[in-house]
Amino acid sequence: FGNEKTAELLDRIKSLGYSFARRAGMTVAIADIKVPEVKTGLLDTAEQEVEKVSRLYRRGLITEEERYRKTIQLWTKATEDVTDAMMDNMACDKDGFNPVYMMAISGARGNKQQIRQLAGMRGLMADPSGRIIDLPIKANFKEGLTVLDYFTSSHGARKGLADTALRTADSGYLTRRLV
Repeated sequence: FGNEKTAELLDRIKSLGYSFARRAGMTVAIADIKVPEVKTGLLDTAEQEVEKVSRLYRRGLITEEERYRKTIQLWTKATEDVTDAMMDNMACDKDGFNPVYMMAISGARGNKQQIRQLAGMRGLMADPSGRIIDLPIKANFKEGLTVLDYFTSSHGARKGLADTALRTADSGYLTRRLV
């Protein structure tokens, strides 16, 4: 068939795709971000479990490291439960045609963890040294963060920017050494 026919075919496929993309648009509104109703119950249950672990520590029955590890484990499980409830909630919303849900599951934009921060909970954060803070951020971006939540979550963002700057310098140094 040759290059000319191949180019024409590809151009027609492109035009067809563009035509359908213009007809089938999608918008996202704040109402499409659904906070699961069971979130409060899940977090209350997790808080009770964490309090039990703290009591064991205060009585001297477990070490600080065991308390820390168990607390992180409980909050990680709670975060996963909230995320699953949120995704189930969005899957049922608009018979599975919730725009935020569709973009995440299709792979077009965003993922489960990003939507979790919008509608579920931010979750556990790391301090500047990289150690996980054992008190999670229970709020999400739709509900709004407290001042403490904001500053707790800013550690990771600052560290990420610093790491990016350092990696850029490292790769520049490596390039200079190779040339």
